[in-house]
Amino acid sequence: MFGVSEPFKRFVLVFLFCAAWELFPRLNLLDPLILPPLSKVMKRAFVLLLQGDLLQHIYQSLWRVFAGFLLSVAVAFPLGIFLGLFKKSEKYLEPLFGLFRPLAPPAWIPVAILWFGIGDKPAIFIIFVGTFFSTLTGITMAVRRLDKDLINVAFIFGANLRQTIWFVVIPSLLPSVFAQLRLTLSLSWMCVVAAEMVAVKKGIGFMMMEARNLFRTEDIFVGILVVGLIGLLMDRLLNMVERKTIKWRKGLSAHEFFETG
Repeated sequence: MFGVSEPFKRFVLVFLFCAAWELFPRLNLLDPLILPPLSKVMKRAFVLLLQGDLLQHIYQSLWRVFAGFLLSVAVAFPLGIFLGLFKKSEKYLEPLFGLFRPLAPPAWIPVAILWFGIGDKPAIFIIFVGTFFSTLTGITMAVRRLDKDLINVAFIFGANLRQTIWFVVIPSLLPSVFAQLRLTLSLSWMCVVAAEMVAVKKGIGFMMMEARNLFRTEDIFVGILVVGLIGLLMDRLLNMVERKTIKWRKGLSAHEFFETG
């Protein structure tokens, strides 16, 4: 009788978070110079939009994210399938990958600037190296978890290696691939913000670093909100593509057993 609607349950936590953000600085529970009220941040975002500066920063960051993300996936996906199917190859490549995998993306910033100078290239490079190894590892492990009977049946029915990979391996990998793509996309945004703080003259990260230097805390939080909102929208878009692409998974996921509708 007193059921709560789904939209309300979905946004109540967001509302409470926004209310706390607005009230804590207003009541001096937090220093407004360190954490400005949400209303001031939104007002500043509106001003930056009208000036056109925010849209320029968003455009620059977006295209760098897409370039680094697509480059990373284009290299890691086929290589991950190869390493997953032919485990013996790992002993030749793993020492090299193992050497660079633990390095955090900011560790590559001095090298990127030295090699590519200031601009888009170092930022894209940092996104690539910051996401490549995790994507490669995720795809490789997903391939190795595949049921070998699927591949065996394909060969029994006369499929060659190329056909088996295209019609058996890749479709079976899709759920794991989409999960890895969402993670890679999130890592891409982390990398681009870090790279733009030192290696470029436009972008959300540059805007945030410039705001820190000038002590414009509203601009810093505008950048945080913009990255979060764009990342959320892109994740939702990827999730929608996943649902459309792998409809055959409906009814097979464990979480559906516990859902009551």
